[in-house]
Amino acid sequence: MFLTTFFLTTFVGVSAINDTIPNTTRLIEVEVKDKRENQESILSLNPSALNSIGNAGESVESVVRTLAGVAGSDELSSQYSVRGGNFDENLLIINGFEIYRPQLARSGQQEGLSAINPDMVRKLEFSAGGFSSVEGDKLSSVLKLEYGIPNTGESNFRTRAGIFSGRFFASYRGPKSNNKENRIQSNGGIGIRYRSNSPFINTGDSKGDLFSASYDIQFIENFYTKKWHHEFLGIAQLSNFTLNPISRVTEFGTVTDVLRLNVSMRGKESYSYNNAFSGWRSTFRPNKKLNIFAEGSLIQALESENADVISAYLLGEVNNNMGSDDFGEISYQRGSGGHQRFARNYLFARESHLAIGGTLDLNDINIDFGVGSRRQFGLDRLYEWVNLDSAGYSLAHNPTRVTLTSEDTLFEFKEYLKLFQVTASEGELNNLKNYAFFRINGVDKIKNSSIYWDAGFRLLHDSRSNEIRISPRLSFKHWGSNGIVWDLKFGSYAQTASVRELRDWRNSNLITNSKMQHAWHSILGAEKKFLSRDRPFFWRAEIYYKFLDNAFPFEQDGMRVRYLGNGPGIARVFGLDNRVHSQWLPGTESWVSLSLFRSQEKFEDTWSRRGSDYRYAFSLRVEDALKGFTNDKVYLQVSITGGFPFGSPLSFSKPFKAPPYRRMDLGFQHIFNSKSSVSIEVFNLLEIRNTASYFWIMDISTAREYAVPNYLTSRLINFIYQYQF
Repeated sequence: MFLTTFFLTTFVGVSAINDTIPNTTRLIEVEVKDKRENQESILSLNPSALNSIGNAGESVESVVRTLAGVAGSDELSSQYSVRGGNFDENLLIINGFEIYRPQLARSGQQEGLSAINPDMVRKLEFSAGGFSSVEGDKLSSVLKLEYGIPNTGESNFRTRAGIFSGRFFASYRGPKSNNKENRIQSNGGIGIRYRSNSPFINTGDSKGDLFSASYDIQFIENFYTKKWHHEFLGIAQLSNFTLNPISRVTEFGTVTDVLRLNVSMRGKESYSYNNAFSGWRSTFRPNKKLNIFAEGSLIQALESENADVISAYLLGEVNNNMGSDDFGEISYQRGSGGHQRFARNYLFARESHLAIGGTLDLNDINIDFGVGSRRQFGLDRLYEWVNLDSAGYSLAHNPTRVTLTSEDTLFEFKEYLKLFQVTASEGELNNLKNYAFFRINGVDKIKNSSIYWDAGFRLLHDSRSNEIRISPRLSFKHWGSNGIVWDLKFGSYAQTASVRELRDWRNSNLITNSKMQHAWHSILGAEKKFLSRDRPFFWRAEIYYKFLDNAFPFEQDGMRVRYLGNGPGIARVFGLDNRVHSQWLPGTESWVSLSLFRSQEKFEDTWSRRGSDYRYAFSLRVEDALKGFTNDKVYLQVSITGGFPFGSPLSFSKPFKAPPYRRMDLGFQHIFNSKSSVSIEVFNLLEIRNTASYFWIMDISTAREYAVPNYLTSRLINFIYQYQF
């Protein structure tokens, strides 16, 4: 209760300082609210918040990472962790279709564009756990979006151009048919995006010839009649990243022990991620109470990584004596060596999906039902190795054995090239996932209060593991007379494995017969709407416990998730989420979020930290305007996330913790008129050097390993021009 009270008091107090709106102004009800259709406790965001300024990734996921229960530590990536889970445990749904995300990407620099086009989003809903049986099969969260066409009177043409990115969106609404018995109405839209991460990457330590480009085209088409609705969605994405590294200088260590790594490099890194999606759905409405749908979709992805980089490095101590003439220079060389990384990794994935189902509205009771089948096919080939060399010796090193006898000196030559780390894996995934779901919900009124209830289950069969699972899900929501709304959720969540989850990095093989991961969710939540200084606020808190009775061990290397193959085991996550939303200007949204949690796993005899055990995540997002100048808007986004656990690559122990992720982005926008505006963005305003992952080197003279941080982006300024009509 102390944390909750402090949390509310801080946010309400900050909101009252130098307001841009007089205290007598009464705003409309806050836009961030519960889902009205069925009273579910699913967070719904205003689409205008997704196109705001000061968003480094220019992605919807960058906004999602500021919500309670969500953590992220790479501003250029669209991946995020929810309540102690990893990136593979989050479900992304666009217009009812499950969307594919890249699986080979090592960092946000390479990942490219997000799968979501912000210009096309008309509705966004997010659940950090306890979602209903309709949504799907993932362990942690679901992000649901609806693409749509602007209503009559809204802009149907938008363009946005910046220094390193550009977006274009156009839509149309066709005229109605003159046939009164079967009127046909159509609408559609197309969005095109381009982005280069080169300006961000060039602020880092590595120097070289760099090419980074991502392209994206998405379209939606709708046809309506009196009883039919036909919908088509298409997505095609291409991301290329090529680097010819030349040098790198990185300083790390403590205040009293500063080290500098100087690296000279030759070679080339080339990464390519291409994927395409097409989906179709037809919905038939014979009457006002019944909807029946049939849908199909196809996903295809081709990802490749090619790297061959050889480097020589010098590691030295930096003179930190400010009174010395050699301040800032190398005072002592700790070691030198060589490093070579080679990779030829390829992944081909194809998924086809067919489903039928419907919804039935029986006044106070709603029923959802459906059956479907998803065919998963994947070809995976990983071949990469690392060779370490120090003072002319390859590590690990086997020296020549010398034996002194009474007659002679014997030399036993045991020297040979043994690579420091080798991963060679090749396998095929061929799986048929059949599922069915049923859900029923309604509202009962008892005296002066109401109770919303939601019950359902999912039936899942996985041909790869030959498992059948029934996943029940249940939730209640109670409106009391004191204005506080309570809700309770409980459910079972199974996850069919993708190619990445089946890779065993320690043993270099593809485990195609492993069981599905499974988790139990239990969540208790409370929420309340209130006014403070005539401003609307919405507060929500959740306490939760998530138990995984079948979990895979993993480690995180930047945006890359490595599964370690010594499971299955068990895991647990428990924590507290708090969030407060408000409006400081009509049509804007501001919120603050705080999450405290522990994520642990047990594969032997003791509990240890999971790879996503950040411990805490704090986010602040503000939309406001300069006092007296409502056309001059200000956007602020602050994120603080705890450090992730790490250790030597593929090791069982992760005894170290990375520094916390801290970032502040700021944006200013001047609106000329209803059609055009100009903006300036300042990313990483405080120029904090955040750590994405670690580069490991070794000094053979002391047999000591050093974890050299790979830093994320530094401060960068961007200009944007937007036009619409």
